[in-house]
Amino acid sequence: MSNQGNKNLMDLLNDKMLQVKLNNAIDMLKKGNTEELAKKLNKMDKNELIEKINEIDENKLKELNLKIDKDEMKKLINEVDMNSLSQLIGDRGDEIIDKLKKLLDSNQ
Repeated sequence: MSNQGNKNLMDLLNDKMLQVKLNNAIDMLKKGNTEELAKKLNKMDKNELIEKINEIDENKLKELNLKIDKDEMKKLINEVDMNSLSQLIGDRGDEIIDKLKKLLDSNQ
C-alpha cells in the first residue's frame, strides 16, 4: 500500500476513533455521568483535548455522521453540570467547558 493510502486509512481510523469517543462522551453527559466523564478527560492530555475540540465544527460532525441535537443537549446539561464538570476536570477545565459550550451554541 502506498504512503498516501496508509495516510488515508490512518485518517479514517482516527476519525472513527474520534466518533466513538464523542458518542461515548455524549452518552455520559446525557446520563448525567459527569464524574466518569471527568475521569476519562483527566487521563487525556489537556492540550491535545483542546486541539481536538478546536477541530470540531458542523462540517466535521456531518463528516463523522454525528447527529447531535444541540437543543436537547442544552436541556440535559445545565450550567451547574458544566461548572461541576469544569471543577472535576481541574487543570484547564474552564477553557475546555467554554469550548464545549461554544460548540453547543454554534449554528446547526
